[in-house]
Amino acid sequence: MNYEEIESHVKLAKQNNSESLTKLLLQFKPFIFKTAKNFKIKNYDEYDLVQIGYIALINAVDKYDITKHSFSSYAYTTIKNVMKYTARSNNKHKLTLSINASIDGQGSLDFTELLESNENVEIDYLKHEKIVELQKIISNLEPDEFELIFLVYYNNFSLKDYASKKNLPYSQIVRKKNAILDKIRVQLLEK
Repeated sequence: MNYEEIESHVKLAKQNNSESLTKLLLQFKPFIFKTAKNFKIKNYDEYDLVQIGYIALINAVDKYDITKHSFSSYAYTTIKNVMKYTARSNNKHKLTLSINASIDGQGSLDFTELLESNENVEIDYLKHEKIVELQKIISNLEPDEFELIFLVYYNNFSLKDYASKKNLPYSQIVRKKNAILDKIRVQLLEK
């Protein structure tokens, strides 16, 4: 997509044109994935960072001043800055005490010896793997599908609010949501 096409799609996306927003999400998808791979943030995997990148792009479209005529630069900077901000805010937790820290001062006794648990580590691991698979499937959805799932399930948008934002009938949004969930379910069952 060239410069004029990008600017044109941004103007349309600001007017709630989901097709233009989808094209912008596809245009910037390689950059978002590349940027996500360059960041290693504790407690975030690559797909979490990809989702953060998509959100940053959607917010960039909403906040962009169309008189500036430089959306690509603005989007690249916004995505990078959001990733850096996520890394910085995660860095606050670097002084968290380890569960393996010595409690007797000599290293012979640690917190793990005082803990009792009814949790099953194997089941927790399998649940985590399913979550990772689900994140992978969601990140590979079409941009308009991703937007619907993300806004409704991650940002607590109601379907009614989403329908009014997109100027579409509520029933159409419900059918679309159900189709996307069926698509995700089928892909999960294939794994």
